[in-house]
This record gives sequence, structure tokens and C-alpha cells, in this order.
Amino acid sequence: FLHGLFEDGEEIYMEVPEGFERHYKRGYVLLLLRTLYGLKQSAYAFWKQLLKAFKSVGCKRSKADPCLCYAWTDTGLVMWMSWVDDCLVVGKREAVMKAKQQMKDRFDCDDLGELKEHVGCKVSVDVEDRSVTITQPVLLQSFEDEFELDEGAFPRTPAIAGDVLVRGEVKDQISAPEQKRCQLGVGKLLHMMRWSRPECLNSVRELSRFMQGAMSAHVKAMHRVMKHCVGTPNRGMHLKPNATWDGKPNFEFTVSGRSDSDYAKDVERRRSVSGYLVFLNNAPVSSASRMQGHVTLSVTEAELAAATQCAQDMLFLMRVIELVGLKTKKPMTLEVDNKGAKDLAHNWSVGGRTRHVNVREWFLRDLKEEGVIEVKWIAGDDDSADLFAKNLAGPLFEKHARTCCGEDECMKDEQHVGD
Repeated sequence: FLHGLFEDGEEIYMEVPEGFERHYKRGYVLLLLRTLYGLKQSAYAFWKQLLKAFKSVGCKRSKADPCLCYAWTDTGLVMWMSWVDDCLVVGKREAVMKAKQQMKDRFDCDDLGELKEHVGCKVSVDVEDRSVTITQPVLLQSFEDEFELDEGAFPRTPAIAGDVLVRGEVKDQISAPEQKRCQLGVGKLLHMMRWSRPECLNSVRELSRFMQGAMSAHVKAMHRVMKHCVGTPNRGMHLKPNATWDGKPNFEFTVSGRSDSDYAKDVERRRSVSGYLVFLNNAPVSSASRMQGHVTLSVTEAELAAATQCAQDMLFLMRVIELVGLKTKKPMTLEVDNKGAKDLAHNWSVGGRTRHVNVREWFLRDLKEEGVIEVKWIAGDDDSADLFAKNLAGPLFEKHARTCCGEDECMKDEQHVGD
């Protein structure tokens, strides 16, 4: 990380570090020749050096994802993914070993071997099952160590079915120290839901709306999510594709998506919630639960907005795949549980009641006409994106949670958790 260089004649000086004062006279400052930790230039400067290193070994940078570099070699595709100065290389073993040595020749870096931990996540690979599970046991332990979780049975779901958090009076808000503690807890949950616990997306999204002005009800809801996660320690993002890539560029990857919405859920601004899930060969690779940025005037319109957001993520995944020289099967399938939204995506007529949203309609219609995405209807109980739009009851919650987390012992043992 300390290989970054300053550009355009930029000069930055620093005070003499503590402990080195005896080597310099009073009033001296030091001119930096390289970027250091803490400078706003450092990450970008290092990234540019990293790109130069990748280019020198024959890798190209993806035009879809700036943190992905790739190269087609005699032994197949090699991909490098960077997270600041943590790099992950993927490919056949022979190609990976060669690529790692090339990078070690350019940087003084540590070779951590096969991927078992990354960015605070534990990565468990089951070779026989051909699956990967991502968990965060250290973060789970911090919930028990740092927060006063009440005794009793672990809740079966992260939030009460149908529950919606609302703001209260200023007089009912918790104290400033409690507020900071609540912010810390929600911050931890945001990290967990992003990387290992997608089934908690909706409940944590709700909590994040009250980072200021939280009440005791919000703290109680936060503790419930934490306790649910602690009670299901082996649950995590589960990736199990239904196809095996043969390593050849003419293999067609399957991209699909599901979307759902909860109409006018925000009681203050009457906005709806979008939830969607994107799959690569039936393995969930992208999910979201977010409040829509505009007010929709009907359930169908809200579903159309969620479907459009899902389609955008599907297009991104398609471009990531295709821009490294691979193929995706067309048309990609987008499933929605609202027949009105499906019909709008297949209908070229424009009426007075839909004219105000015809940009979204035309977006999906064009994708259909070009043979890129086909919108299909799916029954509501089979739409796993419902998990990200609303708080569900136990049986339906666990049914949809299996889609992105697989099946764990807590789902099999009805007595392990409470209602």
C-alpha cells in the first residue's frame, strides 16, 4: 500500500514522528516521497500502481468493474479482484500459481494461500457439494460481548412479521450515550447483512432509518436482529450454482432475477420498498432492500419500479461476465409476482394512468424487444424477493431464506428457535 507516488509536483510535509525527535533539530519537517496511510491520496495512488502491475503481466481492466482485472492464458481465464491492497486471484491452479509469483516479483506481499477469510468474512468451501458459504463468526461474537441481549429463546425471524418501525416524539428518544451505542450496533448489522446475512436486509434497512432520534422500540428491534443472528451462527450467504463451467469462453452463464415491493410502506412519506435478488446459475450474487426514491401511485407501479431496479443489476452482472470474454444466455429471466407489472413490460400501448411512468415501461420493453430480458409472472409465495421487501412470518421467511442462505440446522430443528 506504500508504493503510491505523488503526481503533478505535489509536495506534502509531515511532522517528525514521535520517537524520532532526537535525530532532527527543532522545527524540522519531513518531505514525503511516497504516500502513507491516512492521506486521502493514498488509496488512489496505490490503485494506479496496482493497475500498472496488472498491465505489466498482461491483465486487462474490466470496463464494468474497475476492481476486476483479467487475462486469458494458455491454461484458461485468470481474474484478479482487489479490495484496496487485498487481492484475490481466481483460475486454474497452474495459472493462479504463475500469476501470484508474477505479482510477488513486483510487490513485497504476503501469500495467504487458499481463500478462507476475506474482509472479515469466513469463507467455507465444500468441494464435494460444490458450494461456498460466507459467515462472520467474529462479528457475531461481538453482539454477545458488547450488547445486552436478553435471555430466552432465539427469535425465528429477525423482525416481527408485518412490523414497521416509526419515529416517535423527541421526549421519547433515548439518551445520547445510548444513541451512540445504537449507531454502533446498526453499523455492525449493516456490515453483516451486506456480506453474510442477506435474510436480514429488510429488518436492518428499517433500523438504519433511525440512526438519529432512536427510541427504546428501535433498540429492542436491533437486539432482536442480533439475537436472531447469534441463534443461527452457521447461517450465511450460500452459493451453490446449478451448472459447472468447463473453462471455455463459449459456455453460456445463466443470469436471472426476482423482484418484489411493499406498497407505501413508509407511513411518513408514503414511499414503497423495493426488494430484489439476482442469480448467476441459480446462485444468489446480488440482493437489495431499499426505499424507493419516489412516490408510486399504485401497487403495480411500485412493482414496476422494483423490477426496473432488478433489471439494472442483472444488466451489470451480464456486462461483468461478457466484458471478460464470456457469454450469458439470452433472454435473461426476470420474475415478478404482479401480473400488472408483467403486462406493462410486454405492452406497447400507453394510457393516461401509466403515462407518468412510461420511461420505466420503455426501458423494460426495449430489453424485451432486444431479446435481453424477459419478464415473467411468479406466484407470491414463490417469490423469494419478498424477503427483502417486508418482514415475513416464520415459515415463509425460512422458505425464502433458503434461497440465499441454504438450509441449516436451525431450519430443521423447529424447537431451536422461538416464534
